[in-house]
Amino acid sequence: MNLAHLKTEIMEATELAALAVLRLQNPAFDEVKLKEAYKIAGSERWLKYHIKQGNIKPIRRGNAKNSPIYFSRLEIAALKKAENNAKAIFINP
Repeated sequence: MNLAHLKTEIMEATELAALAVLRLQNPAFDEVKLKEAYKIAGSERWLKYHIKQGNIKPIRRGNAKNSPIYFSRLEIAALKKAENNAKAIFINP
């Protein structure tokens, strides 16, 4: 592991920690609608895949069929970080 990679890892970890603190202080900030979740995830396909796999849990507000569905910013960011780490481990053992 080189210095630049270590620096990136630390920065990404602190971003996740900051999101976790924001989630505790203001829970409404953490919840985003599907369109915003696509932007955070970077790909509609990636997000749909992980929702289907059960890695990301949608939160429905209300009992009606057309109630909005929300997703956690922290959950999406943590999953992307875990996926990137897994790729780095398997590519650079």
